[in-house]
This record gives sequence, C-alpha cells and structure tokens, in this order.
Amino acid sequence: MNSKNQTLRLRLYLSLFITLTSFGFTAFAQPVINPKLSSKYLAREVQATPQLKTTLTNLRADIIKNKWTFNVGVTGVSLKQRAAITGESEINVTQANAIKSKVFNRQISLEAQNIIKAWATACFASKSSYDARTVGYVTPVKDQQCGNCWAYSAMGAYEASYKRVNGTVADASEQYVVNCSGGGDCGPAGGLAYKVFDWMVDNNRNVATDAAYPDLGMVNSCPNAPNVPAASNYYATDWGVVEASGDILKIAAVADIKAAICKYGPVAASVYVTDAFQNYTNGVFNEFASNYSNPSSNHAIVLVGWDDSKHAWLLKNSWGTDWGEDGYMWIDYNSNNVGRRAAWVIAKKAPSLIRPGKNIQVKDLPIKIQN
Repeated sequence: MNSKNQTLRLRLYLSLFITLTSFGFTAFAQPVINPKLSSKYLAREVQATPQLKTTLTNLRADIIKNKWTFNVGVTGVSLKQRAAITGESEINVTQANAIKSKVFNRQISLEAQNIIKAWATACFASKSSYDARTVGYVTPVKDQQCGNCWAYSAMGAYEASYKRVNGTVADASEQYVVNCSGGGDCGPAGGLAYKVFDWMVDNNRNVATDAAYPDLGMVNSCPNAPNVPAASNYYATDWGVVEASGDILKIAAVADIKAAICKYGPVAASVYVTDAFQNYTNGVFNEFASNYSNPSSNHAIVLVGWDDSKHAWLLKNSWGTDWGEDGYMWIDYNSNNVGRRAAWVIAKKAPSLIRPGKNIQVKDLPIKIQN
C-alpha cells in the first residue's frame, strides 16, 4: 500500500473516531447507535451527563445482546426520577374482586348503547392496523408534572371518547381529577385511572377544563363541593374493564383490546416502566415478555391503535413530545405487561345549544348563552 492510500485511510479512521467519541462513546468500547436514531436525540447526547451516557451505553449493549428492536437516547425525562413520571398504585385481590363483581355483569346504559349505535367507524378488530389519530379522536400529548400518570391516562381516554361522541375537542383538567376524584395523588401513593371513571359515572361528576385548573404538580383541595358540578360538559355515562373476566389486575387479551378500541375508543391501560422505557426514542419496544399469570405495572398510559406488521400497540404517553416518537411509542403486544388494567369509558353527549339568549342546563348547572 502506498503512502498516499495509507494517509487517506488514517484520516478516515480518525474522522470516524472523532465522530463517535463526540457522542460519548468509542468505536471499540461501545456498540454503534442504531442509525435510525434521529438527529434531535443524537445532538442532545453531546451535552449528556457522564452518568446518563453510561446508562445509554449499557442499554445499547443490552439492545444488541437481546436483539431488541428499539433505540434509546436523551429524552425529556431521562434525568427525572421515576416516581415523578409514573405514579400508578396497586390494589389487592379483594379490591380487584369488588371491581370485578361490579362491572362483569353490568349492562351498558341505554344512553351509551344509542351513542355506540350512532357511531360510524372504519375501525374493525380484524384489521391489520388502526390509528385513532388519523380520525381525529386523539388529543395532543401532555406532560405530567408529578406522579399522576393515572389522571392523564383516564383523561386521555375520556377526551378521545368526548371527541367521538360530541365532535368537538375536550381539554380536561388532570389537576381537577387529582384534587376531586379520590383516584389518587401526586406522590408516592399514586393512583388508578379506572377509579376516575368510577367516580365520574357512579357519582355523575364532571371534570373541569384544563384552562381552569392546569397541572401544578401537587395535590390541592377540591374547588367544588361534592354535589356541585364543575363548569364543563365533561360527564361520562359508562365505563368498563376490557379483560374478559372483568379482572382489573390482569392483562387483557390482544383481541379484546382491539375490540374495545374500536367499540369505545382509545383505552386507558398500564405498563411497566424501566430505564429502557424512560429513554426510548423510536422503534418497537420489546424489552421483556409480559407476565400474564402475575403481572405488575407502575405507569398508566393510553392505547390508541395497533399495527400487526409491527406486532405492536401505539401507546400515547404523558411525558411531552420530547420523548419517544413525538410522545408516542410502538410497544410489542407482549412486552412489559402492557395492556394490564385496560379500561374503557364513554363520554356523555353534551346538551345542544339551542339559540342565543336562552339558558340551557348542564345537569344542574345553568349556563347563559351570550348574544
């Protein structure tokens, strides 16, 4: 080999080494980042802390070793404590059996039956793919400010149902849910999405708008007395458990979740969050096989669609758009106990505004329509 070729080769090696080390890893000590990782996540990694770079290095080694099909990087929640971005609590068998007895044989209300009959839908559980975003049911991704994922999961599913029922976008307040529903809190105790549905339906309670009560990252007192509704049309008529037996502790079958998404809209559900999940950027997440006999979960999310070619759910998270694929994740049907606690809700049809100058009734709340 002549000296000119040797020089060119050395320059090429040096250029590659500088490029790799600029992202916090060497060509020899660490695996190459999946080339599908976006420039947004790559650029951020230059400024990552040494500890986070080590975490990503170890995760990438696991990705190669285990042949996982997703990428990791510096996300908007990479440096946050797990408790601040999750927040699901646990219940015992006795409590789960009480829910099972309550919902298993309960008939859906006539109002909900009529709502469902009126829906024209292109969603069929037999379809190979479906994305509720394409039909406008999914509201924008939000960013939880404390360990109240359960409230975002509940309102994410509810807002989708409200849009489907009423044809208009709802922006419900997770802070109001935390303050008033009894579904949980912002701290270590956490909460459960289905408890919000139960509170809304059984007590005929509505949820205030997010504009009135934005997420402050803490628990406050409920601004409304128990029998005084909030100033909104955000009521629910029915809710239920997706799992065929009604067992809220279990992971619902894939076919049952698909059927529920088509019949009721996006569903609230749970998953188990890990370091890999927290730093997920893109691809199909498939970290560990779900434990159907004895599942555990620590985070509540919304399932808004699926793709059989990916063997994956389309998961809407509450960590802002600076995580995953603009706030979403493709997650394997059988990964990280996803689909546990799956529950559906149906929004109540809002009263029609008849003509200016008249009072209408939203339950017991008078609203004046201005000229």
